[in-house]
Amino acid sequence: MHFSGKEIDQYLQQKEYVDSAVVPLVQLDLNSSGLKTSASASDYLQSLANLLEKQFKGRILLFPPVSYAKGANRSRLADELTKEIGNTDFKHVFYITTDAEWRSLEEFKNVIWLPAIPTESMDQSFKQSVMEDQLRQVLPLFINEWTQHS
Repeated sequence: MHFSGKEIDQYLQQKEYVDSAVVPLVQLDLNSSGLKTSASASDYLQSLANLLEKQFKGRILLFPPVSYAKGANRSRLADELTKEIGNTDFKHVFYITTDAEWRSLEEFKNVIWLPAIPTESMDQSFKQSVMEDQLRQVLPLFINEWTQHS
């Protein structure tokens, strides 16, 4: 389910079945040299997140992306997100990102880092194939977490 007005009603009715939250973490680099890379990474991450949501509809709630400045204090942001989501009923929380700096925060669990693949110049069928390939690499991480911590 998506974090939208329409689907939140459905989530509230079926919340006992939706045990996982997915939070995309998107770094904003607004310098002229980083703008294109940042936008491309955001597009890639959103496409992958939407495929995940489609694959696990009824099991996950896909939150809107958390966007932050390139120089943001990730440790502080991780603490804030952990506290906020910790006040919910989600048994599992996954963070997906193309920003490798998140991997260095050992206390921040279930961070799935993926290298950004620039998909904007791909034709639609090739892009779909690439995204499905990426999804196949991510799925075992979700299934493993669910299996170990059910």
